[in-house]
Order: sequence, then C-alpha cells, then structure tokens
Amino acid sequence: MLVPFHKILNDAYAGHYAVGAFNCLSVEHVIGAIQAAEELRSPIILQLAEVQFPCAPIEMMAPVYLEAAAKATVPVAVHLDHGQSLETCVKAIKLGFNSVMFDGANLPFDENVSQTAQIVRIARAAGVDVEAELGKVGDTGFGGEGTGEATPDVFTDVEESAAFIEKTGVDALAIAIGNLHGRYVATPKLNIERLKEIAQRNNLPLVLHGGSGTSEEDFKSCIHNGISKINVATALQMAVTDAVRRYVTECPGANYIDMKEVITAATCESVKQHILLFESDGKA
Repeated sequence: MLVPFHKILNDAYAGHYAVGAFNCLSVEHVIGAIQAAEELRSPIILQLAEVQFPCAPIEMMAPVYLEAAAKATVPVAVHLDHGQSLETCVKAIKLGFNSVMFDGANLPFDENVSQTAQIVRIARAAGVDVEAELGKVGDTGFGGEGTGEATPDVFTDVEESAAFIEKTGVDALAIAIGNLHGRYVATPKLNIERLKEIAQRNNLPLVLHGGSGTSEEDFKSCIHNGISKINVATALQMAVTDAVRRYVTECPGANYIDMKEVITAATCESVKQHILLFESDGKA
C-alpha cells in the first residue's frame, strides 16, 4: 500500500528503528525489494536518485514503483533521492512520487534554506513530503571507492540544523556525520556523538546516506539515536552484481530469463539482510 513518507518515518522515529530506502534501478529490483519487505512484514521506501536517471529513466520507473506500492501488503513510500533542482522535484511530484529529496547541501546555507523552503511550499500543495540535506555527505562516485575518512568541517552543525528545520519545514533531514556515498575500502568512521547532539536538538526523523560499508555497531548506534531512514544503493548493486557473476560463471547454459530471476532473488536477500539490520521487521 502506498503510505505517506512522513507516516513511515514518524513511526520509525517513535519506535526507534530505521526504514530502508532502496535505490531500485529495474523491475527485478522492485519485485525483489517488495518481496523481502512482505516476507519480513516491514515498511519500505523505493527510491530513485537523479544521477540514476540515465540508466533508469524516472518516467519509466515511476509507474513500476507506484504499481508495486499499490499492490504491496506492507507500507511503501515512493521517493525521489537527491533531486538536484526544483524542476526535477516538480517532475517527480507530477509523476506520483509521494516524497522528494532536494539536495542543496553544496549550496551556501542561506541558499539551501531558500530553495528547500520553496520546494516544501510546492510539495505541500500537492500533499508530498520533503527530505533535505545539511552538511556535506562526501561522494566516492557510484561504483567508486572511499577511504572511510571524512573531515569534521563537513559535519552537520547542530545549531544550523535547528535553524534549517525551522526555516524550511522539512519532514526529514539527511545529515553528515562522517558518512560517504559509494564503495569503501575501509569502514567509515561515524561521529555518533554529533548524531546524538543533532537528534537531541531537533524533534525530527534523521536520515543516513552512504550507508554501504558501515559497521553493524555504527548502524545500531545510528538507529538507536535518531536515524529513521537509511539509504541503500551501492550495497544492493554489489549484491546483484556478485550473484549474476556467480551465475554466469557456474552455469554454462546461462540465459536471460534465469538471470532476471537471479537478480530478483539477490535483491530480495540483500534487502532482507538490511531490514533485519535496521530492525524494521515486524513493524508493518
């Protein structure tokens, strides 16, 4: 069932668990993700980032997401991840996404506030929720590698977070606490104390981007200290790639139809692992 983004996140915030937001780039991804959520009775978020539009056009993926959400027996939100402009956010809203993320983290603070607030006003009129980002979550590049290091000057500032939330009216805030997008060659070092300070200062669900490679201990610390949504992209892509590689290597008669089933099964297994890690199983 298609459920408002804010409802899914507010329930997670109150229940001290996190909901996985999975970047699904194909029908097989979507089928596998929903299957995992239904098996474990977990809410789930299907999302697509603007940088992924070239390989998964939003106009084509939107009907797939929305149909899967409508038929699912668990709560599902359909979310634009890392929208880079007002135009992209409006496009997603028109296509039926029930939440959008505007990523103005690289803008000066006042400009980020101004553009985010404008998008919130537009989204509210359409009954759509908004996530924003403050602080700089680094990027190893989708498919690139990072060292796991982040400098303190890119962390989300506690007082700025409170001012940003008050001035924009966002439903969720993605924060930077040492997390990076992409594939790590070392385990990232998250600043859990900064997370605690931000969570204590604000009564709002917080979001962790760049979760791939994070230690189980840090995941648990994040979940129990205010993180209500965790993005999963690279880890899902890696799981599917590894499964396809094994299939092609081990099965001389590999064919396309069976490969699609391998992708669906690998997606399902990866999503289930994350649902259990995020403690959202049984919360649907």
